[in-house]
Amino acid sequence: MPKHIMSVYTSVVFLLVATLCGCNKFLDVRPKDKVPQPELFKDAQGFKDALNGVYLGIDKPTGSAALFGLYTGNLSMSMLSTLAYDYDNAATANVGSNSSFFLTLASYNYADATIKAEQMYIWNGMYYNIANINNLLSQIDDKKGVFKGDDYNRIKGEATALRALLHFDLARMFGQAPLKGMNEPAIPYVTRYGVTATPFVSLSNALDSCIRDLSAAKDILAQTDTSAVLKAVDDPFTSYTQNHMNYWAVEALMARVYLYKGDMINADKYAKAVIASGKFPLITSNVALQTNAVRDRLFSQELVFSVYSSNLKTYNLNLFNKSSGTPLQVLATKGATPTAADSVGNKYLYYRKGSGAASDYRFISWFDKSTGGVQVPSKYFQDDNLPYYLQGNVPVIRVSEMYYIAAEAANANGDIPTGVMFLNNVRQARGLPALNASGINYADSLSSEIMAEYRKEFVQEGQTFFYYKRLNKDLKQVTTTAAAVPAGVYTFPIPDAENEYNH
Repeated sequence: MPKHIMSVYTSVVFLLVATLCGCNKFLDVRPKDKVPQPELFKDAQGFKDALNGVYLGIDKPTGSAALFGLYTGNLSMSMLSTLAYDYDNAATANVGSNSSFFLTLASYNYADATIKAEQMYIWNGMYYNIANINNLLSQIDDKKGVFKGDDYNRIKGEATALRALLHFDLARMFGQAPLKGMNEPAIPYVTRYGVTATPFVSLSNALDSCIRDLSAAKDILAQTDTSAVLKAVDDPFTSYTQNHMNYWAVEALMARVYLYKGDMINADKYAKAVIASGKFPLITSNVALQTNAVRDRLFSQELVFSVYSSNLKTYNLNLFNKSSGTPLQVLATKGATPTAADSVGNKYLYYRKGSGAASDYRFISWFDKSTGGVQVPSKYFQDDNLPYYLQGNVPVIRVSEMYYIAAEAANANGDIPTGVMFLNNVRQARGLPALNASGINYADSLSSEIMAEYRKEFVQEGQTFFYYKRLNKDLKQVTTTAAAVPAGVYTFPIPDAENEYNH
């Protein structure tokens, strides 16, 4: 097992989470205490608290010196979005927060001490949470008698699925691109609780292990109540389905993993299962419109799984909605002369160029003025009148991605009309006109349209970087960045201490 995680296994503690009322999200609490492991796992509430501790852990910063958290920071709006060139001005000194971090990151300088440290915190933080999951799973079967209803299956299923999610994203960051490095060592896939070292496995083996965990989680969660997507209910632990690794999130992640593995048949199968469930319908109007009394900027009914953070307002204020300093921006124009060849910014390039249009709800509603009066991406703005269920969410899996996967699978099978149909489902739900299937005669043409959708849909969310990596795209070409892009940009370096330990 990774060296940095061994201390976690010798002395693991979980956050004790206060009892919640039904109106609260199960994670909208502050850590109240830390309790010894035997005491924690004496009853069902202890297991719930332990799982809640993992959900908290994939939000919060991963070390005392870490600049950003995991899924609500580096894996979304911070590191991965910057590497995908979501922000036109990231390569400018002192944008966002943390001094030169974004400038160095936008230069793809992984040798920089600050960048190396932040990538190390990602590695350590992910494995710390995996350690906590494995501890929970190592004890839950022996305590099955303490559970009522479907709590045993819910906790075990979610924990197993979270283990797959964390390993998958570690493999996507620290393993090589699948088209060139499927058989190369990627990460340790850790399933045991203890201090025994776990060797690195190939990317292919890591993906297979993810699929095994997800298949097991799917079977377990199928035994729980999957009749509805819940918001606030009397039992806080079952509230807010979309903030749990729920049954449909497992199917969606299976589609994502199979796609990364190159198994289009199974990727298509699970993507369509999520779509067919009808639990996460595409929006039918612009719910994020600025004139709405309540702006649902994330199109929240479409979120299959999102990480909840009570700190999201702070994250957003530090990076985008700044009252002073320079926020990260997606610019409509880069210069003062919009007609100049070099004056077009990413907002125009992503949303208006080619098959895009000014009618795109994302173009209209995902960019606002910050408190400092500067146009910024505004997905994560926390409006004062925002209803509770819309607060604090950072998307991890959207149902729109399932349509993109189905479109890509159809395209790979030579069925361009079906691929265009799935893509049009999302385009029309975003206020765009449907693409004319007869005008898309080549697989490459449909692939280009799918890539354009990823760039528009996942701004600030990090998934575009993984899309580029999966297909081993020329990052400089697809992002139009002016920076020199090194050959190994898609593979985060394994932390130095980890390499020393494993060799």
